[in-house]
Amino acid sequence: MIVTNMARRFPGQALAVTKRLGAIAFFVIVGCGQAAYAGITITPTSWNVVGLDSNSPNTGPDTFQIGARICNSGGTAVTSIVGTFVWDSSSAFINLSGANTLNVASLNAGACTDLYFPVTVTRTSSAYNATRSYHISVSGTGFSTVSTLTPREIYVEHLISQNRNSVNSIVGPTTVFVGQTYTYTVNGSTATQGYEQLEAFLNLSNVIFQVQSIATTYSAPAGGANDKFYADACGWDNNPLSGTYRSCIGPANYSGGKAGGTVSTTYTVKVLSAGTTTASTLIMDFSGSSYHYNNDFGVGINSITITSLNPPVPSVGLTKSVSPTTAPQLIPGADLTYTIAFGNTGTGAASSFVVTDPIPANTDFKVGSAISSLGTTGLTVTIAYSNNSGGTYAYTPTSGGGGAVPGYDSAVTNVRWTFSGSLSQSSPNNTGNVAFTTRIR
Repeated sequence: MIVTNMARRFPGQALAVTKRLGAIAFFVIVGCGQAAYAGITITPTSWNVVGLDSNSPNTGPDTFQIGARICNSGGTAVTSIVGTFVWDSSSAFINLSGANTLNVASLNAGACTDLYFPVTVTRTSSAYNATRSYHISVSGTGFSTVSTLTPREIYVEHLISQNRNSVNSIVGPTTVFVGQTYTYTVNGSTATQGYEQLEAFLNLSNVIFQVQSIATTYSAPAGGANDKFYADACGWDNNPLSGTYRSCIGPANYSGGKAGGTVSTTYTVKVLSAGTTTASTLIMDFSGSSYHYNNDFGVGINSITITSLNPPVPSVGLTKSVSPTTAPQLIPGADLTYTIAFGNTGTGAASSFVVTDPIPANTDFKVGSAISSLGTTGLTVTIAYSNNSGGTYAYTPTSGGGGAVPGYDSAVTNVRWTFSGSLSQSSPNNTGNVAFTTRIR
């Protein structure tokens, strides 16, 4: 048997030879200089069931979020990603109410991102049991177009209002800025044991908000968690060609085949464009062969203002001075008092700020001299000391410490003031000062 010297024919590449069932198979392992290709996948992240109130189509929900997750399993980033919602059939009752294409600038290797498209059902009894087929496709630079499975469809159900599902609170800002990232949290509750199918979500405009991530927790089952707002607890059949379509077929994705109880869902979103919008909530479930929604439907943030102006930014400046500054006081044994004045001249309040200052060379810290003058700032302060050049702040000054004269401590190297509260950008609540005293050796 003759084996060709492929290492000589293909410099810089390694050769692995495997013998299997009497055959020789050659595998060329590409060297480090070869580009790694991207592997893009797309999977649904939402339930295909939507609906209208079973008694009155003009009340209750009519808009639902339909989404998909894009993941890059390759070894290199992909760019210029475009997600497109595509209708595969017609219906006068089921339509998009937002953008049908969404853009993502880039997706790093190993990263995922979600795309959500709001779908609205026409408020008429004729819409019950209507269906419309669709898929979501993704294209971009460096990979071939991929799509969600077909056939898949959106199905309009009869939804029953019930008080077992309720929204307890929604927390998030009402004034936001283009280009910035924010979080909104929906806290709700369902029947204690949860349901086979559960969606608890915010209806957000996909023109104004881009969902970066979603984190959900459930009390049932204990410790239940999700990275979507849709819990397919029982293993739902979404294939309209299947004999078990719109039923639980398993395997269960949560212990006991149900999820819910106390539900908390946090959205991290990026603001795309200016305007005004709302953030309404919906909790929808399947249990006992029927479909339900929360009777406090519509609870949410009634008005969110989005502006393209730059967000408020704090700007805290420091000015240090010493007294006295001239002879004859500047002699060994004399005290020097250092004062650091601070002020916020920015456009927004400053919080969690810290002032640190070293003890000047050839001086000893005066025990108990570190003070603060906070005026009308409303701040509180904690003072700490270091004896190792600021490495840690766990030292307590003592009279005569480090061999200093009584009342002073030569071991103190730094003083730190840690402020709690917010320093306003508005006068007179935006200024204060701190001070300490040392003794010239």
